[in-house]
Amino acid sequence: MRAWTPQALYDAKPWVFVTVGVVLAIGTMVWSLFAGLWTVWRGLLCFGGAALAIVGGVTLQLRQDYRARSKWRRETRP
Repeated sequence: MRAWTPQALYDAKPWVFVTVGVVLAIGTMVWSLFAGLWTVWRGLLCFGGAALAIVGGVTLQLRQDYRARSKWRRETRP
C-alpha cells in the first residue's frame, strides 16, 4: 500500500523534475563548451537531464489531460 503524499509535494514533483533536468542539461552543455570537449560522463549527464525534463513535462501533460477528462465527466452526469 502506498503512503499518502501531501498535495503540495504531489504538485511540485514534476516541476522539480523539469527544473533539475533543464539545469543539468544546460549546465553540462555550457561546461563542455567552456572545457572545449565532450566526455562520456558529460554526455550521460546531459542525456539524463534531458530525460528528467521530458518525464516531468509528460507527467504534467498527463495530469492536465486526466483532470480535464474527469471534470468533464463530473459535469455531464445526469
